[in-house]
Parts: sequence; structure tokens; C-alpha cells
Amino acid sequence: MNSKTNFASLRLGVKTFFILFLVVTPLYSQSSDPALKAPRKNLLPLVWPYLGNLEESVREQVTTAQDVLAAVAKNPAASDAELNEAYGKMGQIYQAYALTLQARICYTNALVLAPRDFRWIYLVARMDHESGRMEDAINRYREAAALRPDYIAVPVNLGNLFLGLNRLDEAKESFSAALNIDRNNPAAHYGLGEIALSTRNYAEAIRHFQATLAQVPSANRVHYSLAMAYRGLGDLEKAKAHLAQQGPVGVRVSDPLLDGLQDLIEGERVPLARGKLAFEARRYTEAAVEFRKAVAVSPRNVTARINLGATLSQLGDVQGAAEQFEEAIRIEPERVNAHYNLAILLAGQNQHEKAIAHLQSALAVDPNDTSVGSLLASELVKAGRCREAIELQRRMNLKQSP
Repeated sequence: MNSKTNFASLRLGVKTFFILFLVVTPLYSQSSDPALKAPRKNLLPLVWPYLGNLEESVREQVTTAQDVLAAVAKNPAASDAELNEAYGKMGQIYQAYALTLQARICYTNALVLAPRDFRWIYLVARMDHESGRMEDAINRYREAAALRPDYIAVPVNLGNLFLGLNRLDEAKESFSAALNIDRNNPAAHYGLGEIALSTRNYAEAIRHFQATLAQVPSANRVHYSLAMAYRGLGDLEKAKAHLAQQGPVGVRVSDPLLDGLQDLIEGERVPLARGKLAFEARRYTEAAVEFRKAVAVSPRNVTARINLGATLSQLGDVQGAAEQFEEAIRIEPERVNAHYNLAILLAGQNQHEKAIAHLQSALAVDPNDTSVGSLLASELVKAGRCREAIELQRRMNLKQSP
């Protein structure tokens, strides 16, 4: 394979990447009874999550924390402050392992006991933001900002949220608030630069992007934005110069509370979590290093191999990516994402029959996956198997009709 494959349709990026990265587990233990009854009025009961397919070290860590919480909750002499801390710490461990339902219950109880505890308000806001509950996230970010106006991650995250919603005036207000805390903050300057670029205020965009690079010279993704700004001004030479310097490394605001969750993670999940953060920031070289560590610790971890393959795809290492997807399929033959991603690579190399075989395997596992079906129909046409493509499209249309 060569490196000419177009990765635009690979199952990469935030939504699918989370699917690849997170271990999907049942939310509850087999008992429907709460494992920990509410110790006080207005508190919620908590059902322990199912931990059966986590690493032994992780299971031990979570169950030990649960035992600590249970001991505090069952102690009639425990103060509200002690209960708040116990529920909050348990919530952090659950959030670190993406057990978000249990994390929310813990944070809810902690906030009943201490309604103005910035930590839990902010961490719930982050969960709301990541899960697409934008209005809830906005409200909680604003509540957090009122409690800790110096915590710069709050206005930067709020600015990014508004920017994603195209609420540019509110985004500008939030990023400007961040600069009032730290006038050199690179993430805030980058956000203001993106707003200026989208409103065609190219000179202002250039000023903010240059301020970003002055603080983080390695953030080579900023060069692309600078190139677009210079192109808007008609300075094609500078635009070309910055395009030549563009890369995958972005900027990220300092966030001790969120980063602290990663310190709680044990076992092979440490490099997986670090790789996820690097991938989200488009630091693909760093992400590949972390995912390789995860594979080295647990060679049969299919999630690690798919994530490594996805990252290598972004780095242009088509052969390396294909090897990871192939090994993932060998370990878990019914892994749809591995078949789909490998088919994308094969299709890009005009190996249509091989791509078809993998897409058929994926569709056999999930017949309702329209992305797989659409790509399979396209590959059948390219392979000259038009009758099969028409029949497949007909079946897909029947499934989608009311």
C-alpha cells in the first residue's frame, strides 16, 4: 500500500473515536437493588457499575473506592463535609473510566451536601459538554465561573462551546474573559482568532494567531488558520508559507481538574487515556506513542489496536494502519469498525474486491449500518458488480422506508 489514501471517510474524529476508545460495559450489576442506599434525605441511591470486563487492577481500584464510600455513607457520625468528599472522589474515579451515569449520581449527591463546591459543578459541566447537553453545560460553566472566576479553563471551554454553536458574540465574550485572567493565554487567542477569521476580520485574526504561536510555537495547526487569514487579505505568499508549516498539533487550555482524572487511571488505560487526549488535540505522533504502549501492555486489546490504526491513518502510515486493523479482526472477527476502517484503506488503494469482503463481513454483523451499506454499494459498482449494488441499495431503501 502507498500513502495516497483519502482518510476523509474513515471512522475517525470525536464521535466515532469515542466509540472506539471507550470500553462499553453494562451500566448495572445483575442485582436491581441499590448497592448503596441513600444515607441521608435528598440523596440518591447508587447501583455499582458492572466491572466484569475491566482489568483486574482497575476492578480493584474501583471496588476499593466503593468500599471507602460505603463505609463513610454507613457511618452515622460522618459529617456532610466527609460525605461530600467521599461522593465527589468516587465520582471522579467513575468519570475517569467513563462510567458517567454513576459519576453523575455521585456528583449530584456531593452537591446536595455542598451546593457551592466548584469541583463537582465544573466536572459535571465537562460531562455535559462532552455528551452534547449544551444548555446544561452552559449553565454549569456559568455557575462555576461565578465561584472560581480565576479558573481559566471555564471561560475557554465555554468559548469553545459557543464557537461550536456559532454563537460568536457569546464566544468572543468568553474568550475575552479568559484573556482578562491571562492576557497571553494561547487557547483564548486561538479562539478569538477563529472568530475573527469566520467574520472576515483577517487582520485581527492574524494578530491572535500570532499571539498563539508566540506562546506555543509547536502548535503547527495554527499555521493553517494563519494561511487562511493571509489569503483573505490577498497576501498569497505568506499564505503559501504558512500552509507549508501546517501540522496536527493544536492548543489546549490548562485544566488541572480534568487532567487530574487521568492520574486516577490505572493499568493499560493510562496510555489509552493519554492517547485519546493527544488524538483530540491532533497530536497524532504523540497519540501513536501512547497507543503503542497500550498495545505493548495488552497485545489482545482490540480497542488499543483500532485506535492505533486510526492514528497511523492520520499520520499517513497506511500499511501500519492496515496491519493494526487486520490484527484487531484476527482477535475479534466481528469488530465492525475494524472491518470498515480497513475497507476504507483498501478502497483507497483500488483493492475493491478485498474492500468488499470486509464490508460484507461488517454488514453481516450489523445489517442496519447505513455507512457500511453505502460504501459497499459504491465498491460493488467500482468492481463492476452493478447488479449486486442495485440489489443492496434496494434492500437498504426498504429498511429505511417507514
